[in-house]
Formats: sequence, C-alpha cells, structure tokens
Amino acid sequence: MYQFLSYLSFYFSATNQHGVHSPFVYNYVTKCLYKKTGLRVPVTLKILLKSITYFKYTTIRLLQETDATKQQIKANCPAVTIVQNNSDVIFGTINAIQTKEIDPNQLQENTMLFLDAIHRNRSNFERWENLKAQNHVRVTIDLFYCGVIFFRKEQAKEHFKIRI
Repeated sequence: MYQFLSYLSFYFSATNQHGVHSPFVYNYVTKCLYKKTGLRVPVTLKILLKSITYFKYTTIRLLQETDATKQQIKANCPAVTIVQNNSDVIFGTINAIQTKEIDPNQLQENTMLFLDAIHRNRSNFERWENLKAQNHVRVTIDLFYCGVIFFRKEQAKEHFKIRI
C-alpha cells in the first residue's frame, strides 16, 4: 500500500522536462531519459544503461552483483569496466549504500550515485530524503523507480522529480 500512495504523491508533484530549469538536468532528461531504445530490461536497469551511455562513463561499481545486471552492462556498454572502488557510477539500493558504508561526502564530484527502489517502503524513502539533505549532494533526481544523485560543485543544490 505504501508504494501505491507514494506513487500517487510522486505523480502529482513530479514534472517533465518543461519544469526543469537546470541546463544539465534538462539535457539529461531530454537527451537521455526520454530517448527511445529497444532495450527490454527492467525500468531501473534501462535508465542505468542509458545514463552510462549518455555520460560516457567507463567504470561502475555494483553494490549488489547479479549475473543479469552484469550481463546487460557488458552487452550494452562493452567499454564499461566493473570495479570495486573509485568508479564513475555506483549502483545499488539505499540499503546497500548503508551496509557498504559509502559516505556520499567522500565521493568524487563527477560520480553518479544511482539508487534503486527509493519508494519501495517508508524506510527507503526516509534514507533517500536523508541523502538529499547532505551538504555534498548537489543534484538529485527522483524518477520514482530509482533516484540519481550528482555531486557537481558548480551547480546550485536542486531536487527534481521527473516523470518518465
């Protein structure tokens, strides 16, 4: 029931590209997230793969390694290397962020933190809200299915909810 109510709240408060005033986020939304692909994978994985390609990332850290995720990354992004530390992208759930003790304040400016299932339950959403509030976090994008965090120092702190 929580997910359904969370979705309704998200849906009525989220926007599309027309509500975005950041050129960085606008380009990400229009040139990446809204770009049609023939990928037949779960929504979160599709967004991850499109993001890796759009930003031309070369390394990814998987906090929960599954064979399906690894295979899709290798098949769709062959230039990407899966690493165990210092990477362009960190992918996992909010619970994995907690258990792996990743401190967003210690991540590089160009790192993208990609979190699955931020609206799965109240606890996950509260963790998402706590991450958003951290000083080092500059841009967050809530896509309902997942959340994306950027640490761009040159950008004002902004939070977006985007319908995809």
